[in-house]
Amino acid sequence: MNQAHGWMTGWMGGGGWLWALIGVLVVVLLVVVIVKLTKK
Repeated sequence: MNQAHGWMTGWMGGGGWLWALIGVLVVVLLVVVIVKLTKK
């Protein structure tokens, strides 16, 4: 149980920047897809 709690706190704390990076990448991919669709 202690290990699971440590993983959760580590994911929320240290992994915050990772989720921000993933969010930025998803937005960029969406923009690229929209641009490609509008160019057709």
